[in-house]
Amino acid sequence: MHFLPDPIGSIKIPGVPEDPAQAKARVDALRALVPETVTIGVSGDHTAARGLSAGCDAWYSVVGGTFPRTALALTRAARSGAADRALDLSGELEPLWALLRRHGSLRVMSAAASHLGLTEEPNLPLPLRGLDEAARQDVVAVLSSLDLTA
Repeated sequence: MHFLPDPIGSIKIPGVPEDPAQAKARVDALRALVPETVTIGVSGDHTAARGLSAGCDAWYSVVGGTFPRTALALTRAARSGAADRALDLSGELEPLWALLRRHGSLRVMSAAASHLGLTEEPNLPLPLRGLDEAARQDVVAVLSSLDLTA
């Protein structure tokens, strides 16, 4: 029995449980509730490897637009069944994930895009405020330590 109207193409879910069996059970339970034409996408970049490995079709990523090669490598690993490799790649990105959790993904990625020369400052619409200088320096340090480039 499906509960979604036909025009829905995808649903976005928050991160899945850390335990792989529980994550798969959650995605499978959702899959049983939606038509096969509806994709299930995981949100929360730090949970993407687990969600994709558990059977999510998509990753609704904040970092993918700025760091597509990094996001693609993680996605390909997870979708090809190399869950351990995907988790390793995600683990390497933990300094970035920590910044996203601490300051909010929009503000961190705004600072990253500015630092990389992809946007001018200010690049957030009012009333949103960018990061303070100390937090911006943290973003620059993490991008440098992870060798993240656009």
